[in-house]
Amino acid sequence: MSVRVKVDVTAAVQGLHELEKQHIPFALAATLTKVVKGAQGEVQGQLPSRFTLRNDFTQKGIRIKPAEKKSAVIEADVHTDTANRKTGAPDYLGKQEDGGERVAFGGHSHIAIPTKYLRQMIGESSPIPAELRPKALLTAVNGRYATRTRKGQMALRNQVTVRGMVFFVQQSRSGTPMIMGRYWTDHEAYPFYILARSVRTKPRLAMDKTVETYVQQNFQKAWDEQWSAMRAKGLRFR
Repeated sequence: MSVRVKVDVTAAVQGLHELEKQHIPFALAATLTKVVKGAQGEVQGQLPSRFTLRNDFTQKGIRIKPAEKKSAVIEADVHTDTANRKTGAPDYLGKQEDGGERVAFGGHSHIAIPTKYLRQMIGESSPIPAELRPKALLTAVNGRYATRTRKGQMALRNQVTVRGMVFFVQQSRSGTPMIMGRYWTDHEAYPFYILARSVRTKPRLAMDKTVETYVQQNFQKAWDEQWSAMRAKGLRFR
């Protein structure tokens, strides 16, 4: 998703000399780029208060498109880019702005939702380690898993335990499938993931409002600073 904000520069342009007006495209492009960079930083700075961030991937996913002075329409934008090129996962921040249903992708039928038990096990703010991610656990459930030998033949092997646990899929009383884990020395199983068909996402990003507010409050100052810098250089540039 991207956010574009309109700025009225009519009054500011009227106060320029004819020589200065020749440099409006450069000044406008430079000013727009500066304010969207500031808006980008504002959005990134608000993310920790809106989400639980376990790495910097989401913050890096807030990007900008600089303005170009030679474009027919001089504009810049702040946009999200959190798509995963390796897995094919779409940009998830769009749903965080507007809300809506999030469904499985890439041929999968369920979304794996981490449980409180898993979060407590690894730490609330810690990233989920590779061996405890859904794909890793689902490839070795019910104690045995299928694998291919060096000669290309299929064979059943005993599941390799992860942290002393064996994992399997089991339905809850309501019929919802879950990835369960049980220690070899324990009879009780613990839920690690709930496998849901879809997840309702609430709008929490508020990037549109943040960018709009920042640009409107800071454009005039950035515009004046840009012209002050240009006049100090005698307007000697291409």
